[in-house]
Amino acid sequence: MSDPHIPQPPAIMEHAGSRRYRFWAVYAAAFTRTLSYSIYGVALPNYLIYFLHVPPELLGVIISVYATAYIAGPLVALPITRRIGARNGTMLSVAGSILLVGCQLIFLDPVILVVLRGIDGFLLGFFWPNLQMEVSSWQRAIPEKGDGQFFQAYGMSWNTGIILGNIGGMFIVVLGAGNEYLALVIAWLAMMAMIPCCLAMERPGTSITLRGGTYLAVTATRVVTTRVGRAMKAQTTIPTAPVHPLSPATRYLLSFPAAFYFASTLVYAYIKAFYPIIYPLALNEAGIPSFIVYLVTFIHQAVQAIVIAIWTRRSVQLNHRTWIIAMAANIAFFAWLWGSPEPMLLSVAFAVNGVLSGWLYTFTSKIMLEYGAVRNSLKYATYYEFFNGIGFGMAPLIAGAAASFGPAVNFAIMTLLVSGSSVVLFITSARAASRRNADPRESLNAP
Repeated sequence: MSDPHIPQPPAIMEHAGSRRYRFWAVYAAAFTRTLSYSIYGVALPNYLIYFLHVPPELLGVIISVYATAYIAGPLVALPITRRIGARNGTMLSVAGSILLVGCQLIFLDPVILVVLRGIDGFLLGFFWPNLQMEVSSWQRAIPEKGDGQFFQAYGMSWNTGIILGNIGGMFIVVLGAGNEYLALVIAWLAMMAMIPCCLAMERPGTSITLRGGTYLAVTATRVVTTRVGRAMKAQTTIPTAPVHPLSPATRYLLSFPAAFYFASTLVYAYIKAFYPIIYPLALNEAGIPSFIVYLVTFIHQAVQAIVIAIWTRRSVQLNHRTWIIAMAANIAFFAWLWGSPEPMLLSVAFAVNGVLSGWLYTFTSKIMLEYGAVRNSLKYATYYEFFNGIGFGMAPLIAGAAASFGPAVNFAIMTLLVSGSSVVLFITSARAASRRNADPRESLNAP
């Protein structure tokens, strides 16, 4: 017990307006969204294929409309988010999605599904761009943490959600004796967890400040008290991050025009969305049970998560080289499947594509985040999601229509599409080298 006659140092006190900054809320929102939707995203096509026997061309429309509507979502969401804030925009998306998915479980008519999934996809445009801009703003506000830690945590959050959702969905279907509808219901219930995550997100106007090794959330009008020696000192201003010279890694990434990562994102999303629709169709035709779809999807996502976790901290030069390898490997796999479209080979290609997708995602996302951080703009994340929507929307639509002509047609289309895109991107990549000596902040003129 301390002696009351000996002066004691004052306790560290914080104003009621300051507390630990809730970085975790964004990560948790990403995790819960991908956890629930990864179950739903596999269970829905499985249910439509294995139980309702929906034809491939109609299946393609049902699956693609979600991502196709997402193309317009971020563009419409951008001005609205500027008015209502990222937190409210994200909450709007979450509330709407829960309501719409609940209606989908009741009305499984294909036409109604198209309408409901279209609205849900549109509202998704209020979700991912806001989360990505939050991560970009942290990177800008806390330069000492700008080495990929926030990006890595964000990437691991949504990847972990997908992985656990895939393996969880498989167990649900196996234990439920192949009941895909049970998986749909459980996925909808899991979506409820997004609500508290969004409510915990920081409100507009909340700043980040460092006090004693802890990052605090403080509004611009609040006073934060902190101990300096044995005295209490009041600070009424929030320190802003100084302008630092661009690092070599940032210069390297910004040497690529924004059009490069737009096109690269489009290719990544198209390949990523191709396998989930063509794979269950191939397994159903071969008489293979639907839980295998969850298993191989789990392997794909687990490998991608590991690759993202490792490659996020690797040099941007290595990221660029592995991006090139991924493009070439995808061409090789699709050409091989074109000649031999066997379910076993398709399973291997789908699983290995987890590595390739991780390489493609890491490099293009780093470019996007640097553009957003340097220009302090949400539009780069918005355009990134716009091209994601095009890729994820077009792949199921084209793959579903082409599937009626046989699996070889789809793989021929993919071989030619990825090959042509690779030529254009490789040329753009080579030209980017000439821009690396200039300060990108002086010449950024991308859209």
